[in-house]
Amino acid sequence: MKALKHIMVATLCTVALTGCDDFLTTPPLDQITEEAWWKDANQTKMMVDGCYDYVYQGDGDNIIAFRDAWTDNSTWWGVEHFANGDLRPTSLGLEDEWKYKAIAQMNYVLHGLELSKEYLTPDQYAHMRAEVRFIRALNYYDMLFFFGDIPLVDKVLTVDESRALTRTPRVDVYDFVINELEECLVDIKKAPNFESGRVTEDVVNAMIARVSLHEAAKSKYISFLKNSKKSTEDLYKRVLTATQAIIEGGRYGLYRAYDGDPKKHSYEELFRPQADGNNNEVIFERQYFPSLKTHNLNNNLSYPSSVYCGWKGLLPLQDIVDEYECIEGHPYDQCEALNCPHVAERAALDQAGMLSYGEYEFRDPRLKSTIIHPGWEWIKGGKVDSHYGVEDPDSRDYIGKEPVSTGFLLTKWTDLEGEEPDRWLGHKNLTVFRYADVLLMKAEAMERNDGDGRAEYNMVRAHAGLPARKSSLANILEDRQVVLAGETCHRQDLIRFGKFLKSSHLRRSVQSALSSSSIVFPIPQRSLAFNGKLVQNKGYEAME
Repeated sequence: MKALKHIMVATLCTVALTGCDDFLTTPPLDQITEEAWWKDANQTKMMVDGCYDYVYQGDGDNIIAFRDAWTDNSTWWGVEHFANGDLRPTSLGLEDEWKYKAIAQMNYVLHGLELSKEYLTPDQYAHMRAEVRFIRALNYYDMLFFFGDIPLVDKVLTVDESRALTRTPRVDVYDFVINELEECLVDIKKAPNFESGRVTEDVVNAMIARVSLHEAAKSKYISFLKNSKKSTEDLYKRVLTATQAIIEGGRYGLYRAYDGDPKKHSYEELFRPQADGNNNEVIFERQYFPSLKTHNLNNNLSYPSSVYCGWKGLLPLQDIVDEYECIEGHPYDQCEALNCPHVAERAALDQAGMLSYGEYEFRDPRLKSTIIHPGWEWIKGGKVDSHYGVEDPDSRDYIGKEPVSTGFLLTKWTDLEGEEPDRWLGHKNLTVFRYADVLLMKAEAMERNDGDGRAEYNMVRAHAGLPARKSSLANILEDRQVVLAGETCHRQDLIRFGKFLKSSHLRRSVQSALSSSSIVFPIPQRSLAFNGKLVQNKGYEAME
């Protein structure tokens, strides 16, 4: 399918938006009147395309990978407070999650679409409106997930109106979100457009499944957040309907290596830019293009001695490494007790001097495709380009030079074939929804609703070369942690499974006064200062 390049560059041409606050949007009209602008179908389409830049926007486009730092998967220099209970209303990165700039832009474009309606075909109008409403719903659910009760704004506001806003109960915002998604699904089906990068019925169904599954399951563990008015049974049925629609549509599958080399693991190739445009596992993604729209993950995720002279920004923890099983399908720490054949293989290789880091060998192959560990080899052009020398005193990676390092890095999203100038020019598309997640969501919903999710669950395991096992909820969570590491999902998963406050990275916060409120973030201080009617989340009031 044709890549939607104009989505990512439309903001260069879009009418600039300014305002007194994130809730506001006032277009400068010094060159063209607002009325004239919306009379042109191409200009309207340009405005709609520009809305795609608000899909998981934040912190230099690192947000998709770096949200793992708010869980027991990873840490991130400067924002450890997101996960350990030290988060404050003025904390770095918090403003990125208060997405009212995005909401204001969506509301303005939706207003413009009404002005453009007579200049568009009915199908154009229906599809464009659904695209914008979907992106607005995605941003609203993100905020709902992080902040609880939030202001619900569905129109362009005046300054006075924005200063009078109060927080809407999360249950009402959730109902707004799911209603938006269901109406979007109807309109998208009326005017289907499967151009790569656009919102499609599969994208909407994936979002419906994700938010419904979380709403249904988390109610068991989080009593202080009001939940959907729908019964959990209805929510699980909605998950199953949405995921089954994607599966039966037949447009997606689990990815296979793009060059057909049977020795290469498909999961490894899935997260390299060479697979973009030829990847039937990705349902929706944030798109990038060389020199046109780029990110800096090549630099932020790599190590100093690599071709990118990396900054080691995201630091996976031992917790996530330990979750990768032995290739035989049992926990790695049980190899000796189970008389695993790979114990002897590692010993023999070690004795022959052929294996320096045996603990990372004969494991779930997704380990090396996700985590850079001591001795990890950077393979470029079929040859070893560098080693991660975290234990080598002569290496720029040596942990003794940066003792805050965990010894691990994330390799997802980087281009292993790039050159040094590409350190700031990453262009790997960043996944929002993919087929493996759909299969795991369906398996989880079936298990939670007295069904059997083994078929879908073990499809994902077989794709990694792992043996089948029981699709218990505990097993599904373990697989989701390794399958979707670095893809924004783990914090939500921990909360949904009732594990967030029990994860090892959060033990200090469990013992603190913030233990319950650390599930939600504080409202950013700047917004509280602008609007005195916004009330801070419980537990954070004294920090203002």
